[in-house]
Amino acid sequence: MEEKNKEIVNYIEYKVKELQAMSMYVPKENIDKLVNAFTNRVEDINVIKTRIDTIFNNSVSAYKKTLDREEYAFDDLMKVYEKIEKMNKPKVKLYLSGGLVPYVLLDQKSERKHTDLDLLCKKEDMRIIREVFRNNDLYDPKKDSLTYTVNNIDYGFEIIIDKVKVNISAFEEKEDGIVEYYFNSKTKMGRIKNINAKLNDYIVPYVSSNNKKYLTKSLELIIADKLLLNREKDKKDIEKIQECNGISVEKIKKIPLPLVKEEKLVGDNLEFTSTMPRIKLEIPKKEKNGGFINIGTILLFIAIVVCLILTLNK
Repeated sequence: MEEKNKEIVNYIEYKVKELQAMSMYVPKENIDKLVNAFTNRVEDINVIKTRIDTIFNNSVSAYKKTLDREEYAFDDLMKVYEKIEKMNKPKVKLYLSGGLVPYVLLDQKSERKHTDLDLLCKKEDMRIIREVFRNNDLYDPKKDSLTYTVNNIDYGFEIIIDKVKVNISAFEEKEDGIVEYYFNSKTKMGRIKNINAKLNDYIVPYVSSNNKKYLTKSLELIIADKLLLNREKDKKDIEKIQECNGISVEKIKKIPLPLVKEEKLVGDNLEFTSTMPRIKLEIPKKEKNGGFINIGTILLFIAIVVCLILTLNK
């Protein structure tokens, strides 16, 4: 039984390390409960391992369901965008990006839901914009890439305003083009996107159909981003972009798709486990082994008998 228990413990540790490699953290007390639930069992070791696998798989599936994004109407995002413009003015420039842009420029409400509001900020202005949100009690270090990064790269951060998620991504111009950085606070992944474009082809001024001026990521580059993802909603957004004034078919043909690389910011570094996603393992109740009475039960029985004898002798 001792060798069997050792194998069970090693297997549980192996499964935990698998989760840590995916930036998921299992609290020690939860691991201890799992070990206690499966050691000293009479079942075959392979049956036990299968049951452990099921617990881990179910727990990860339950966690991943929490990653499903909420969706927001066009008006909700625009209200948040206007709030940000007011609190930020005249600190630094933030530029609209993503699927919202064509609808803003066309002055049309999108017929689809949106998962977030995407904004771009120059890398050198990131410190200032963090202070703007911190001063408005909107900044959360758990949603900031700088809390987790181990390579000194600022991938940006996220904030929540009126329940809407806002992504603040950083960008910088280099000799060979634009480098854009994005952070996902749920998965703790940082994304680096290399774009073969000059700054004036990356951030472009547009006048909307209702005669408002906007500085946004260029329509051609938004199309390039959406071609990479190629989801159904991206196809609809591309159709809308082609209706916008200022779109250049020639630029679309010339701009290559961006090169994308993702970096894990947390990984196995347990220094960051306080902010890693915590996976709760559903621990089964310890099954009683039949066929024998344990020492605790025997002692309790003896104590009851002694009490009865003493009572009768009084």
